[in-house]
Amino acid sequence: MPAKLKKDIWLTNLIVIPIIITLFGVVFQFVIPKFFEKDNEISYSVEAQKFYLDIDTIGDIKLEINDIETNQLICQSARIWNSGGLPIKKLPIKYVFETSSTTFKILMVNHNTNPKYEFGNIILSETDQYSRRFIYDLLNPRDDFTITFLTNETATLNLYAKGESLGIKLIKPDEKNESITFFLIIFVSFIALLFNMMSDRVTKSLINLTKKIIMWNK
Repeated sequence: MPAKLKKDIWLTNLIVIPIIITLFGVVFQFVIPKFFEKDNEISYSVEAQKFYLDIDTIGDIKLEINDIETNQLICQSARIWNSGGLPIKKLPIKYVFETSSTTFKILMVNHNTNPKYEFGNIILSETDQYSRRFIYDLLNPRDDFTITFLTNETATLNLYAKGESLGIKLIKPDEKNESITFFLIIFVSFIALLFNMMSDRVTKSLINLTKKIIMWNK
């Protein structure tokens, strides 16, 4: 094989291989860690209100719950989960119904936890006409719970939580898989671009080398 052909092969490898190594380094340093990084974060979603009793349909019939009479019964639920990679201890969450109605009342509150047993203590720390504040002793990664309120009037439910370096994310029903989908799209697109660049470089190099080998054999 002529020295010039050997030099061309050597130069091709000298250019292509570092590019491939660099691109793989970028993927492993910036893209892949996004799927494994641990952070301190909770996510929550608020379900649509459900009417169990409605004054427009039942008229003057009244129901008594915890010594409170009402002819409306509205259910409002919120699901909260540890979406980070670290356990969260002593997590305070305040649930506030945004209304100025003087007749608004919270009739009942219930927690449904996952895991069902050994979830950790849930302590009611504050209560008033429009809100409840609970402290959750321990929320491990992937632990979740649903809190359900029964009220006598409709009102918007908001959540407030505070913790060291704690991120709070509201997930709407049509956005629950948006972040996962985004990272998958970025990752797949980058891999596709990487292989496309590699393919173009290698293909061109092989074509040039093949031409030179054919000319040399002639």
